Amino acid sequence: MSARWAQAAMAGALAGLSWFCGGAWGGDGPSGLTPDRVMILYNSQNADSLAVRNLYRAAHPGVTLELDLNDANVQPGTSFTRNNYLNRVRAPLLAYLAGTDGAGVPLSQRVICIVTTRGLPARINGTAEFDAASSWASLESELTLAHQDLEAPGASNLPFRYSGIVDNPYHALSAPIDGYSRASITTARPFQYFAQGAWRINGLTPGDLYLVVRLDAAPSAGATAVENVAALLQRSAAPAVDVCGVQVLLDEYGCADQLDDDGFTSLFPGADDFGLTRQTLESAGFSVTHDQTTAWVSFADLPDGRPLAVFGTYGENHDLQGCGDDPPGDGSYVWDYLYAPGAMFVSYESFNGASIHDGQPRQGQAQVLDFIAAGGTFTIGHVREPFTFAIPDVQHLSRNLLVNGMTFAEAAYSATPGLSWQTTPIGDPLARVVVLQGNLDVDGDGDLDADDLYAFELSPLDVDCDGDVDGDDRAALQNAVRSGEVEDVTAARLP
Repeated sequence: MSARWAQAAMAGALAGLSWFCGGAWGGDGPSGLTPDRVMILYNSQNADSLAVRNLYRAAHPGVTLELDLNDANVQPGTSFTRNNYLNRVRAPLLAYLAGTDGAGVPLSQRVICIVTTRGLPARINGTAEFDAASSWASLESELTLAHQDLEAPGASNLPFRYSGIVDNPYHALSAPIDGYSRASITTARPFQYFAQGAWRINGLTPGDLYLVVRLDAAPSAGATAVENVAALLQRSAAPAVDVCGVQVLLDEYGCADQLDDDGFTSLFPGADDFGLTRQTLESAGFSVTHDQTTAWVSFADLPDGRPLAVFGTYGENHDLQGCGDDPPGDGSYVWDYLYAPGAMFVSYESFNGASIHDGQPRQGQAQVLDFIAAGGTFTIGHVREPFTFAIPDVQHLSRNLLVNGMTFAEAAYSATPGLSWQTTPIGDPLARVVVLQGNLDVDGDGDLDADDLYAFELSPLDVDCDGDVDGDDRAALQNAVRSGEVEDVTAARLP
């Protein structure tokens, strides 16, 4: 069966499955982010921004909060200064958030997530690009701390608080975002300088942040950028994957220092991101190719033709320092793979978000907007040099989307080490992925427990969906059972 036929068949079979994400604030909806706690920030003076706003309102009628900047001087490009940000974006946003909703609740507390659109500026100009004291920032990352005084004088090598990176209190967590109090979100917090270009904001909690996510895409052959945003929203309406119908690719190079395990001061400790991702997803039943050789892994090199659900790569840095295969093309490799609905992408490339702000790639690196146009659903890009320690973790992104059932906005910020920095999440912040159990329910009784282990010994099954039955299937089943029993395998949530 061809990969493209399999993708189409799976999409059709799962079209009726969705994870409910509506409900009134404080009602019976799921914990986490709900539409009534999302606002849209857009600019009606930009045609793309207005079009994307209209698409999102149609996709999520429950999202009723919005702010129109209505400013012809707020446009995408490379000339967006800090003064532009402060006067034309932050100031009107803070004025809006100072209001209340119909029940008298401060909007600063009601709003958890801000959706930005294609057509808005993507990057705030700064200085010291290749320095941990950099003051460059993405619009989205800067807005996470909208109520904090980032303009105050800094310390040591950081002239201002907006210089350097701020520790993200939500990083690596899996708790729903609405479980944190927002009563003090407008309270100014003391900044603590933490050596070499890092800040900690004392007392800052996840409830003091806005989760800011952008809706954007590149144009492609036969489709405009806005049309590709529309396609993204369609894919995001009910993304559902069967662990037996998809695979995971984590491609690094094996003969130089690994980029995915770098740290920076004790605020940002290093960890083997790809290795931990493999453990997490294999325990959840996914088939993972984790390549640590010098060879570039093309789609044809994968074990079979199933579409990718997770793609982590060093990209054009695969041959860094002359070590490893150079990917084919010039930053165009993202077009060479097949992606499942709900697929996510993280690359260790400095400028994979360059085209968000000026439409052009930089240094021939792959672009996250191309990934969206090629059929991807979730990604996080970098509009300037982020340094490897600040690149979002594939482990936390995939774990919270595919295992813990969180929304993309929550998963994206749980994966992002720092704020007031260069990272930009791209995707529908309200989207949740439904994951089907595949072949874990060996005895077919609808749950996952020790009985499945006994049934496997009596009648072995291709649990890991790799086309054969061997010790790997037993290990996959044992890992899944150890990770926690579930009462209803058909409910589609992995333990």
